[in-house]
Amino acid sequence: MWTRRNSILSAGCLAVSGLPTFARAQAARARTPGAQGEAFPRLKIFVPAGAGGGWDQVGRHLGSALQSAGAAQQIDYENKGGQGGIVGLEEFSVRHAGDPGALIIGGLVMVGAVALSHKEALFKQVVPIARLTSDYLVLAVPTSSPFRTFKDLAANLQQRPDRVTFTGGSAGGVDHMLAAMLLRALKTDVAALRYTPTSSGKDAVAALQRGDATVAISGYSEFKAAFDAKLLRPLAVSSRRGNFGIASLREQGVETDLANWRGVFASANTPPDQRDTLARAVIRATESAAWRQSLQDNQWIGSTLTGKELQNFIALEQSMASAVVSLLKLEKT
Repeated sequence: MWTRRNSILSAGCLAVSGLPTFARAQAARARTPGAQGEAFPRLKIFVPAGAGGGWDQVGRHLGSALQSAGAAQQIDYENKGGQGGIVGLEEFSVRHAGDPGALIIGGLVMVGAVALSHKEALFKQVVPIARLTSDYLVLAVPTSSPFRTFKDLAANLQQRPDRVTFTGGSAGGVDHMLAAMLLRALKTDVAALRYTPTSSGKDAVAALQRGDATVAISGYSEFKAAFDAKLLRPLAVSSRRGNFGIASLREQGVETDLANWRGVFASANTPPDQRDTLARAVIRATESAAWRQSLQDNQWIGSTLTGKELQNFIALEQSMASAVVSLLKLEKT
């Protein structure tokens, strides 16, 4: 049975910067921004990806929830895409080092891109504040595609993988991982994988429509508008069981599954007490009616995680990503 987690090598988990420690919060700090009744006058949410993609959606919905919960008065957004978030992460680390009013969106895609580029030191420039959402990936084709079912796609991959071009997010990211895991599960040479990275699900849809790719992989929320407009046809979803009315890979005979996640980070140079303040603000936002509505509208799974549990989770994800990149022989494209 092939899953991304059973590929973790025995090498030790990578170190992760210290996380918010809520136990240190004291009454003397109770009336700081993020505490009940207090708000940041201004917050920056930095999105290391193009507009319209999954990170952008999460970032903007988080910003709206922060304002709705009274945790922030004004939110400024900035997009800087490239290399699975690495370009934006590098810029954020320099421009917002120690800035207690700046957050950057990230997740498994960024962890994978860091592993692929061997820039683990860069990830130490940020500290995780909270995991926010989980999402499952969908394999989709244009409605005009000869692949009417996933079985059609699987048969083609087993016989002529060189005739199938996948598109999705950045090289080394979660979409790239799933494409490689699929070939491995089908007992097809992973070296034959043809994968064209894009900066968002919207760009992946455009690549399909231009004929530059055969199959696209992205989160359901990024494909939903194209499904509703009958531009794309879903073939399978990466959850263990069917979701969104789509049969899972496992239900269609492929022993693999994968979940994406997204979260929010701050500069590692931000003082611990100010990290705690940011974390309290984010938690307030995730408890708001506005955030619950965002989860429902985008069909995201709320998976808020903070503190030591988040530290352990990300360390495991870093080790997993490094193992998958090595085992599947993923390369920059």
